[in-house]
Amino acid sequence: MLFVHPDYAITGIVYSSGSEFEIFLRDIVGQMAQTGLRLAGLIQHSQPKPGRAKCDMFLHDLATGGLHPISDDRGPEARGCVLNPDRLLRACDAAMAGLGGETDILVLCKFGKAEVEGGGFRTLMASALELGVPVLIGVPLVNLAAFRQFAGDLACVVDMSEPEGCRPPVAQSPWPGGGPTDRPLAGAA
Repeated sequence: MLFVHPDYAITGIVYSSGSEFEIFLRDIVGQMAQTGLRLAGLIQHSQPKPGRAKCDMFLHDLATGGLHPISDDRGPEARGCVLNPDRLLRACDAAMAGLGGETDILVLCKFGKAEVEGGGFRTLMASALELGVPVLIGVPLVNLAAFRQFAGDLACVVDMSEPEGCRPPVAQSPWPGGGPTDRPLAGAA
């Protein structure tokens, strides 16, 4: 099972296939939830549409169970980005309401184009760090340099194919004085 790295406030999971990562992250979140970890954040669910090149995208709010549509239907020939920035912002606002000091981990599906451009999940990540809540986020390989520039020495990156890099027996807080991760995490021996 994959956890946040004990020495870093942010753990980025690098991937090249979005559809494979979506399944991977859903599995990880399910395993963490089964152990009683209190999760907040947003993970993506893509729903293919027959006759369309682009799928419908939804964000599942881990704290409330809510499902937020974030894409626009731009027609059967659409090839570009279908993300609706206003819907993404509303989903982020809803997720912010579920983030608190009692949250064990903030899980976010992607450091994508919106985050590269300075928006998207950045505010959620900053709020989590202010609360001492570790962040687990997917990082598309194409955005790795921008993620590293954004997160600096607060983050470590792990390849999706090698999750053992973030498999500590006990998560330790990266913040002085301790934090919400100073207890054994799911799967700890």
